[in-house]
Amino acid sequence: MTLLSACTSTEQGTAVAVNPTVDSSLPGSATPSTPGSPGEQPGVDVVAELSELLPCETLSDEELTTLGFDPETATFDDVGVSYDCRYRFPGGERPVMTIQLDWNYSVDQLNLTNYTIEEINVGPLRALRIIGKTASEHCQISLHLSEHAHVSVFVHYAGTLEQACAIAEGTAEALEPSLPRSSD
Repeated sequence: MTLLSACTSTEQGTAVAVNPTVDSSLPGSATPSTPGSPGEQPGVDVVAELSELLPCETLSDEELTTLGFDPETATFDDVGVSYDCRYRFPGGERPVMTIQLDWNYSVDQLNLTNYTIEEINVGPLRALRIIGKTASEHCQISLHLSEHAHVSVFVHYAGTLEQACAIAEGTAEALEPSLPRSSD
């Protein structure tokens, strides 16, 4: 299945699952997870559990406030290509942070052609730090949950790339304990 995505806004795009394109033989590329990886919950149907979660309910109001975001700015999007929730700082200020749930594709199936990726860990989970190859103030952290599911945190307009990645990683760390994961 090929998924097509188009943007009509002037905001920079984000890595979207299209076809398997991560080549684990390339430096900085993702490596497949192996059974027995830390953080797995044997017997968990990650796809079913993730599809039941609402992205605007994955973090508590207290957690969002601690991260600097206003829970009242939550904007839910379920247009089919995206199933996510966006937040802003109090007063509608930048940056914009988005939590996206995806139970159709793993991190190894993201189209990362125009991105630089770095393999990282968020808690016990394997994750990818994804940034555009051109200079920007946007950062994406995608957490591997199973061979068919992942969750991404996007931060846009943070002032600097470093700040965007720090906010995205902090959000991913807050999110990680509540996410299902398995060794499928």
